[in-house]
Amino acid sequence: MILSVTTVFTIALVLGALWQVASRYLISAPSTFTGELLRFLLVWTSILGATYAFGSNQHLAITFMKNKFKGKRRLMLRIINDLFILAFALLIMVKGGMEVVSITMSQTTPILNLPMGYVYSIMPISGVLVVLYKLLLLKEYQQELKGEV
Repeated sequence: MILSVTTVFTIALVLGALWQVASRYLISAPSTFTGELLRFLLVWTSILGATYAFGSNQHLAITFMKNKFKGKRRLMLRIINDLFILAFALLIMVKGGMEVVSITMSQTTPILNLPMGYVYSIMPISGVLVVLYKLLLLKEYQQELKGEV
């Protein structure tokens, strides 16, 4: 689902950028709303893409420590790493994101006239998704600790 939404946003980014260039250089009437819309879509696309990477365990990682360990020690390192990710997602993305959204809901964007809280709402949304992804790993960790995997 996240990958599909991110794909649609990426296509919209490409089409919006093409329209921006075409309207500016071919018809000499630059589109006023696409620049702002593209900035907001880029923010949403990149944060959702990072959320997808965390959910599929394809995020950028420093593996030199992980490669030094085997078995249960490697698993414990993964669990500790995921606990840090979970804490970050809960404190910064969800809690902090909700605060930013509530603070900026009264501010509007200059061209689209949308509340800025809508733009920033991707932070708590993605934070909740990262938390859900990490909680779903609990069963996998439990099986690995028992030696079933």
